[in-house]
Amino acid sequence: MQKKFMEYQMLDQRVKQFHEQIQMADQQMVEIAATIASLEEFSALEEGTEILVPINNGIFAKASLKKEDKLRVNVGSSIVVDKTFDQAKELIENQKKEIEKVRTQLTANIEVLMKRASELEKELKVI
Repeated sequence: MQKKFMEYQMLDQRVKQFHEQIQMADQQMVEIAATIASLEEFSALEEGTEILVPINNGIFAKASLKKEDKLRVNVGSSIVVDKTFDQAKELIENQKKEIEKVRTQLTANIEVLMKRASELEKELKVI
């Protein structure tokens, strides 16, 4: 009985961890949606448009936009490459798909754990 109770507690902890990971994935999805919207808005701006450029968290400078066909994209390890707007958007869309896959897998894992927890709960009630 004690072994089953310990398993039940471990399952409960794993479910909570998976829920936290789902919340983080959901937050990333919100950020990705905002990034896509910003890319689309930015691509529609005309050269010379006055914009605010972030200097640091909450600190901005006014600047005039110099329209280029490319964006500078950090691809990891402080490596920056040029990408078109469409390429940058595709990169973000691919990240979104990967997060959706992870979220789906986490949800499936929770369902499996919840099923086992339900079985254990029934067994513990009988004892």
